[in-house]
Amino acid sequence: MNSISRTLATGLCLTALSSFAAYADGVDPMFDANGSYIDEIEIIDDVTLPSGGTYAMLLMEDQHLKFFVDPDAIYVMMDENNPIIVQKTPFYGFWVSTQSVDIADWPACAYEVQDEHGTPFQAHGTLTWTNTGIAENGYELAFTIDLGTCGDAQQPWAFSRAAIEMSGLSGVPHDDIEPEWTHTVVEADGEEYVVELGEYGATLTSVNLREIVVAIDDTTNEVVTEHEVFGMHPDCTASSWYYGIGTWSWANGGFIVGFDDVGFSFPRQDAPVDDESRCRM
Repeated sequence: MNSISRTLATGLCLTALSSFAAYADGVDPMFDANGSYIDEIEIIDDVTLPSGGTYAMLLMEDQHLKFFVDPDAIYVMMDENNPIIVQKTPFYGFWVSTQSVDIADWPACAYEVQDEHGTPFQAHGTLTWTNTGIAENGYELAFTIDLGTCGDAQQPWAFSRAAIEMSGLSGVPHDDIEPEWTHTVVEADGEEYVVELGEYGATLTSVNLREIVVAIDDTTNEVVTEHEVFGMHPDCTASSWYYGIGTWSWANGGFIVGFDDVGFSFPRQDAPVDDESRCRM
């Protein structure tokens, strides 16, 4: 992914022989509770916020997210008797999206953060980071991240590979192995989508990269090449990072997903979400 300016192992200016957290290069692959790969998280630097507090700043580049976490959560002595690990001490912080508000219109909270370049961001929500154990290899830290938007309650969001393996969660903690519970559907244009079922409905991800046209304003579009991803929820709404909120419905002939500027049709296939017949056309 991208290079790292500072690793977890050198976070407190310690030598390579010190016993500190996570991968030698400071990068951890992260997964959801089902074992589906989300992105890599890496530590970038320590930053001082306008409030005066010092936080460790971490990045998920592909997710366009930056995290600001209590440094005590990140620079952890890898000792199985460390109270922070034994007691699963929660540490708090904030997160922001680095995408334009024209693409990702997250709520703006009443507190501000700034990155390693001093660039200010309005925070989009809070987080809780919890270290839960040490892997058998002795150098991978098990940790979890819960996220919430502004005043909304936080929800479990991401798990380190060690956390997945040690907790017994059902997923497969590797992004190159398709979990058994996934299946695929095929859109009318022939594009195949992997379906991942979760607590809040289903996420559909295109198998292939696609050119996605994003409206910046009334006269300007931006084209990005990424996997197409959108969610379908039991209340008949659909959600997309780029298209915002839409709707979906089904009939005996298949199901459709629609947003203001784009629609998807899946003929002769069952909708993957249990909607209790609310979303019938």
